[in-house]
Amino acid sequence: MDAGPTYSVRTSTRARYAHLTVSPRDGVVVVVPRRFDRSRIPELVASRAEWIRRAERRIERERASVVSDDRERPASVELRAVGESWRVEYAPGDQAAVVVRARPGAVLVVSGTTDDAPQVAAGLARWLVARTRADVVPWLVDLAGAHGLRVSGTSVRAQRSRWASCSSAGRVSLSRNLLFLPRELAEHVLLHEICHLRELSHSPRFWRLLESVDPATATRRRDLLHAWKYVPGWAQP
Repeated sequence: MDAGPTYSVRTSTRARYAHLTVSPRDGVVVVVPRRFDRSRIPELVASRAEWIRRAERRIERERASVVSDDRERPASVELRAVGESWRVEYAPGDQAAVVVRARPGAVLVVSGTTDDAPQVAAGLARWLVARTRADVVPWLVDLAGAHGLRVSGTSVRAQRSRWASCSSAGRVSLSRNLLFLPRELAEHVLLHEICHLRELSHSPRFWRLLESVDPATATRRRDLLHAWKYVPGWAQP
């Protein structure tokens, strides 16, 4: 007998209704608001079983179309959000840590223990964080200012399931992996968080506000469902 899909449950302070998400990283997740009657969850999952199967098949097709090997050191780094393509060169050395330096001609020189793939990934991740602070944070601040809003603070993290988030105090946390997204998707994420400065919940008012600043919101939201494919294996949190 089919036992149904395996799933996890996440409580969200922003959720107004229970809903399901399916992603390569987290599998099937049931997102519920506070005080939701969890005895209703199995019935909810069962009622969406066909949708879950279709989503899982789509993810497998997309996964098969993307060439990504976590064990390999990258030969190049594509930062689509800022329109840059970097060639990676390796310079083995005796130092314990991996150091990444940018060189003219869009070359990243990775030096140190370059035969250690996790160390290489960690070094490149540090470079990504620095680039996000240098390029994406000012982009966010400028977009907020253009809409008469102000970001109270920012942070850059290796978020597992979100591209960004906004606190009630107006502080925006950005994923370093935003840099891998096509520019229009990265901008949509930033506009999403900017709208949270005015409307924190995902209320109808919030979606109307977002659509007013980004008329392509419906398309962007669909594209973000499988935007993970742009993130190379070595950059996965």
